[in-house]
Amino acid sequence: MSSLHRKIITPQSTLIEKTALDLACVFYEAGRSSGLTSKYKNPKAYAKKHLTNFIPLAVNYLMDILAKDSTPQAQKDAIYDALMERVNDKDLASTGIPVFENPSAFSFIPDTKDTRGGPLVINSPKKKKKNRIEDLPLDRMLHEGNKING
Repeated sequence: MSSLHRKIITPQSTLIEKTALDLACVFYEAGRSSGLTSKYKNPKAYAKKHLTNFIPLAVNYLMDILAKDSTPQAQKDAIYDALMERVNDKDLASTGIPVFENPSAFSFIPDTKDTRGGPLVINSPKKKKKNRIEDLPLDRMLHEGNKING
């Protein structure tokens, strides 16, 4: 196995994953402080389970930090290196982040099924089941947040 192949499989920088874990922990804490319940006992357990959902959001935040003039050069270099390690990552090629779009990485067939349901009702009086963080439409919420902010 060549050193380039090992680097693509196991990236040297885990900055993106650490950022995604932090975002997932914050999301868990925000949900718990809003009165939602969860089957996960702590933020770390939730974050480990839902890490892949937060990676595109983490990449967007890191790209925003990279673009700021006030960011120190050492941080810019670390972020740039972490992003460049994943340019040919097959999992990031289909996330819709422009810098990682690479249709030739795999023959990707997008899911054309409309997953947008009705409105998101968290505190519905008709529900007898407890509201849980796991029941929230995480993918839809993260992608709609990017459209509003970006």
